[in-house]
Amino acid sequence: MSRTWRIGEVATRTGLTRRTLRHYDDLGLLVPSARSWGDYRLYDEADLLRLLQIQNLKALGLSLPEIADALADPDLDATTTLRSHLDHLERRIEGERRLATQLHALADSEERSWEDVLAAIGLTQRLAHPDPTVRVRAALLTSDSTTDDLFTALLGESDPGVQEVLVWSLAQRPEAGRLALSRLEDPDPKLRAVLVRLLAKLRDRAAVPALVTRLADPDPRVVTLAIQGLGQLGDPTAVPALVDLLATSLHAADLVDTLATFGPPTLDALRPALRSTDDARVAAADVAGRIGGTSPEHAPAAAELLAPLLGDPARSVRLAAVLALAELGSPGRPGLERATADPSVGTVARQLLDLHAT
Repeated sequence: MSRTWRIGEVATRTGLTRRTLRHYDDLGLLVPSARSWGDYRLYDEADLLRLLQIQNLKALGLSLPEIADALADPDLDATTTLRSHLDHLERRIEGERRLATQLHALADSEERSWEDVLAAIGLTQRLAHPDPTVRVRAALLTSDSTTDDLFTALLGESDPGVQEVLVWSLAQRPEAGRLALSRLEDPDPKLRAVLVRLLAKLRDRAAVPALVTRLADPDPRVVTLAIQGLGQLGDPTAVPALVDLLATSLHAADLVDTLATFGPPTLDALRPALRSTDDARVAAADVAGRIGGTSPEHAPAAAELLAPLLGDPARSVRLAAVLALAELGSPGRPGLERATADPSVGTVARQLLDLHAT
């Protein structure tokens, strides 16, 4: 005798509600093959396969009446339905390869695992559920979902809260980095931004070259996240690319914060920026001041780097150099004394000297 499942079991395992299953019954779309002695609906293997067909046809956008007509076609068999849905998935959604593999296995198997059928229905239902709470719960059930499943869900997710949970779940799985890198050139800037955040959370330095490439992304938000991500990864090989970006003022604050986290190795890398734009020289002065101020042993090197900026033709650059020198303590004092002779920034230099003297 083949196994049967009660309506509660099917609802719990697939994520469908009992109300939905009863509605399918009332429509004649999915009539349970048997009833228990207590008049409970009992679903057998054929019923589960039909339910899988219904969910697949729903995913294609068919209405329930259209699904009923399709399933009533005597020439339509289970394998044909599964393969039709697979073809559709493979054309439209590259990210759902994991689900397609599961359906292939079901369609090709002589002896189907009905537990796998239930799992396929449940996973599809949970990760595509209209209620964000259900999708969050599905994302958190990491033991029930493969990395491919979670990544597929992330690709199709629009709710920021659910995205964050999915990113967190994927960040616990090192293999997610390979998937994120494979889609980092996606035309959707919102998706690129999410993937950059994921790569940063994975803390895998192998992602550094890809994040450096994102520094040239046309979307400012992606660039900002790439800057922050490179700071999180802490690989000094990214410093020259970050310094090059100082020439634009659009990301100056993030660049200064990030470059300062790399510490003393950044000082030598800043030299090209001193021959760049006004914005780049101002930002470079700020970075040097922060590094020398937090690493006293490197304050003399920072002061040496800042000294030429006191004669810069741009007042904004000279002022930035004065403010940075003030952060260095004693090593910065000679430069501040020199700056007192500058009519445009001398007052600020004297005030800073008086402040340090007290």
